[in-house]
Amino acid sequence: MARTSGELKHGEGLAALADLARRRDASLRAALVRMTAAAREANEAVTACERACEAQRRVWQDALSCGGVYGRREAASAPNVVEAQRAALGEARTRHSAALAHAKQAADEVHQQHERLQANARKQEKLRELLTFYRR
Repeated sequence: MARTSGELKHGEGLAALADLARRRDASLRAALVRMTAAAREANEAVTACERACEAQRRVWQDALSCGGVYGRREAASAPNVVEAQRAALGEARTRHSAALAHAKQAADEVHQQHERLQANARKQEKLRELLTFYRR
């Protein structure tokens, strides 16, 4: 049975859409790889910030015990050292919080990219079914 020109146009349009979906799939997968790497780096930054916070907490506690609140206050600069270490600890905690927020955002972006890939795969499957139908 011969096909009408409309059916041929529909078939060509579907083929073009299927080709576009394949290219989109490739670009989505490449973006997913980049996002996964960024999320991994963000998690590594969180770990580094946690170690920095712990190190700064130890420095602050040493400052407290050596010349600060718990120790003898012979040196006039002891309270200043303790305050400087406390401020540095606060900054380290702020950096840690920022790193956690960035890691969460990166994980959310990876999740959204997975969803886009799944949606694109469903579209490709529908297009394959339509192409099979129009090729008959």
